[in-house]
Amino acid sequence: MKVSALEEYALRCLLQLARNYNKGIPLSSEEISSKELISPAYTEKILQKLSKSGFVKSIRGTKGGYILSDSPDKIFVGNVIREVDGFFVSDICNNFSGTSDECKNSLQCGIRPIWMNIYKYIYQVLDNTSLYDLLKDEDSISKNLEKQFKELSKV
Repeated sequence: MKVSALEEYALRCLLQLARNYNKGIPLSSEEISSKELISPAYTEKILQKLSKSGFVKSIRGTKGGYILSDSPDKIFVGNVIREVDGFFVSDICNNFSGTSDECKNSLQCGIRPIWMNIYKYIYQVLDNTSLYDLLKDEDSISKNLEKQFKELSKV
């Protein structure tokens, strides 16, 4: 799975807001940009996209900024990835059609089932991993993921 810069930075922005969630104080795009070392313009673009997708709220005024729209335990990585960058399988079928507007294998494809099944498992993990889960230490996150992988292997 190739993770785009937009997906990575969107999650990093959301995690900054999640760390601040219980304080109830908005973070400015400049604060997030500074903490994550992302350009201010790109940070603002990402936050606007996250706002349009319903993950964050924009607060106006001198003490304004951004806050999460919901608690960190209710925002899941899979939803964020799909909202900010689309769904991988439809992108593959649309982007690798050769010289045609439509893939010549759109009706009978031997490759699509591979990607569909791999991504089914990836999204099962991403859809069960919340921002709250990602706020924990790395060892705890790894253990939680290992537990999810064991459950998937039983299927």
